Amino acid sequence: MTNSLTLNDKLIGVNASWAYDTLASIMFIYSNGGASRHGTGDAIRYPIGWSMFNLTAGESFIGVTMYINLRNIINPYRANGTIIIVGLQFSTSKGRQSQLFGSSNGTEYTEVFTDYALAYVQGRSYAFIDALQFIWTREYEESKTSMIANV
Repeated sequence: MTNSLTLNDKLIGVNASWAYDTLASIMFIYSNGGASRHGTGDAIRYPIGWSMFNLTAGESFIGVTMYINLRNIINPYRANGTIIIVGLQFSTSKGRQSQLFGSSNGTEYTEVFTDYALAYVQGRSYAFIDALQFIWTREYEESKTSMIANV
């Protein structure tokens, strides 16, 4: 990963664009100012929608729903269509849900792990996004401690 992330850096936001029923690009924003972008769309279908979703203080992404489908897009490696990610939606530790980035027109997959938060995302794309890997980290609650006085 080129973001130079440390254990203290967190995923804090998502920016995405889409064209009709296909996610065109997505950018993950991190607390250290780094970002990772996946997908660029293609020259025929320009993005018609763009949106961002930012976390609030103390909030984490705790789940993601991904929609995949076969699309006939410009891809010199797959002449008969390419399976791509057409939509993503995120849920947070404060019960919020992002808008749907892209489309739900595809097969739905959801990743949610109890007591884990989304730490970072890596992926693969040509013009469109054909693979994302979600890396989760264990969420620990802050414990309150006090000193015991010697009597």
